Amino acid sequence: MFFNHIRRKTNIAKVLTKHGFGLLVVNLGFGHLVPFHWGLLGHKRRKEPYRPEEHLRLAFEELGTTFIKLGQILSVRPDLLPESYIHELSKLQDRVPPATPEDIKRVVEKELGGKVEDLFDYFEEEPLASASIGQVHRARLKDGKRVVLKVQKPYVERQVEEDLAILEEVAHRIARLGILKNIDVISLFEEFAYTIRNELDYTREGRNADTFRKNFAEEKGVYIPKVYWDYTTKRVLCMEEVEGVKITDLQALESMGVHPSQIAKKGARIYIQMIFKDGFYHADPHPGNFLIMKDGRIALLDFGMVGTLDSMGRLSLFQLNYGIVNNDIDLVVDALLDLGVSIDPRKEAFFKRELEILFSYYLLQPMREIKISKLLDDTLKLSRKYGMRIPSDLFLLLKTLALAEGIGMSLDPNFRLIKELAPFVKKGFRQVILPFASKREALRMALLATKMAIQAVPKGKRLLNNLERGKLGISIDYMGEERFLRDLRRDINRLSLSIITLGFMIASALILLALSPHLLKDYIVYGLVLLTLLMVAMGFVKLRES
Repeated sequence: MFFNHIRRKTNIAKVLTKHGFGLLVVNLGFGHLVPFHWGLLGHKRRKEPYRPEEHLRLAFEELGTTFIKLGQILSVRPDLLPESYIHELSKLQDRVPPATPEDIKRVVEKELGGKVEDLFDYFEEEPLASASIGQVHRARLKDGKRVVLKVQKPYVERQVEEDLAILEEVAHRIARLGILKNIDVISLFEEFAYTIRNELDYTREGRNADTFRKNFAEEKGVYIPKVYWDYTTKRVLCMEEVEGVKITDLQALESMGVHPSQIAKKGARIYIQMIFKDGFYHADPHPGNFLIMKDGRIALLDFGMVGTLDSMGRLSLFQLNYGIVNNDIDLVVDALLDLGVSIDPRKEAFFKRELEILFSYYLLQPMREIKISKLLDDTLKLSRKYGMRIPSDLFLLLKTLALAEGIGMSLDPNFRLIKELAPFVKKGFRQVILPFASKREALRMALLATKMAIQAVPKGKRLLNNLERGKLGISIDYMGEERFLRDLRRDINRLSLSIITLGFMIASALILLALSPHLLKDYIVYGLVLLTLLMVAMGFVKLRES
């Protein structure tokens, strides 16, 4: 297994060695003595020394697509990394040099089954944008419709699969050695592999766009570009080209007669609908993904990263916001637990107490001064203090809300997302609670209850039969099993070493007595004792290493 993907492993080792050496030196306190910032090891030259967090980010960027995406995933997991690393990894640049027009055309022709000249009336060779997985080109269909083509770069999928195979091997090795005991490394890898493989399939992004288009069909202030499925495959996505200005281009917005503060409020309403009503939200709200059209509509772009919330998740999130706005800590903690947050029951009372102090501080301030990003950040710090485990999908949602508020504040410095949420919380029972009392939901609950009642009789009978025959099995998962076995192995090793050493000493003494009794009077016996002690010392060194 070690020799699989040896060339890529060598490349990864070189990059990590270069940046890992920087990490080691800085952590030892000698970072100012080693001039990485002079560019001697391939780092960009600059005046100030590199920090450990920067070494990690630079290593990920140098290793390419898979590791850039891994860094982006880790940047929304403050339960795994310290805050300084989270902040640095959020700067990861997913902009790489574009592939050649010839390579891109070959991908298009292979995927769509025809020559570019036959498929399109016009194809712009200069890309609009280039990222690690794909790049975007303007084109025009034969019927005159203007489109943009998102094309996956050649060899990206093969490179990602090779990296995933290496990371899977590393994850299983870490799990086997028990290095990161408090982290489920295998589950973390599987979640990451699922996410990046989804990003490699552009048909999923097309379906996401269609879902948003359906959800906002009756919302006149929002525009979702159309997907042209006849020109869309796993590696090529063809969408309608949308004309507009970037949402943060204040000067252009003013010249169009659009007031930025109104755009900020409209954007907040869009996200409130996506999260609380639809349970399907755009999870990459950076300025490049929102355009303001001439008629004032907000156009959404890039649907590769989305988040979902089921009906119970939306209800719990509504409860969370209701508790925050009304300073009800019990509601807040209960909602967090329902959203998948786990905490040691012995620490729950202390967590509630500190959370109440934190929220009291914020709620004493005027609503217009409360930044939800700062509130979430302080809450996450508190969660780390108490060792809480927060699901990755909840992290994604919280990060999305913080980024959305950041865009709103760039449009209007007085914009606060919590201020826009407050009226919704007061009126939101109609949108969030009442659907649970609808005829459709009542029929759904009745169906599930009937199914449970029908299944209860045979299941109960089977349980009693097994109990009567003595075949009822109970499975107990002992959480301390690995530690117990590790301690047991260590004790057995020590006992074995002691027995071997004692046997060696006795055997040596008997051989000397039998062959040359007079040697016991000479200094050879001291050499024998020294050799024995040396063997014992080496044995203990091996034990410590194991």
